[in-house]
Amino acid sequence: MSIINEALKKTEEHLKKNAGKVSSLPHKPSGLKPFLLYILILLAGILLGNFIFTLLRHKIQTIQTPKINADLVIPTTNPPSLPTLPSQPPEENKPLESSFVLNGIFFSANDSYALINNQIVRENDSVNGAKVGLITANSVQLDNAGQTITLSTTR
Repeated sequence: MSIINEALKKTEEHLKKNAGKVSSLPHKPSGLKPFLLYILILLAGILLGNFIFTLLRHKIQTIQTPKINADLVIPTTNPPSLPTLPSQPPEENKPLESSFVLNGIFFSANDSYALINNQIVRENDSVNGAKVGLITANSVQLDNAGQTITLSTTR
């Protein structure tokens, strides 16, 4: 027990002697350096993010709007004359059945809709000059200048 008491006394004496002296522990300098480091990291992150988004936006615009080279001219030549067939009377400019594509049919609580040529239509709407008639679960009827066209989901 006396060994412990002696060690405590020596420690107290040492503390009393060194009470006025500056501590020898390393002191972390406070000031502007850490603050500037954080600001530089933040600015680098903002610049990097801006660069990445600029590249992505440029790629999206390039894909969506291809540029046409106006300097490229394709010379046209007259084709060799071919024997002509007897002319047929010109048909009326009616959209053919093949010009209508039924992409899907769906129903809401009160109405039925069809997706024709990637356009959402209801009954009595028109698509490419044809009036939408009856919409059922598997088919859509179109009235195209008096001609009835039936588009079906079954193939």
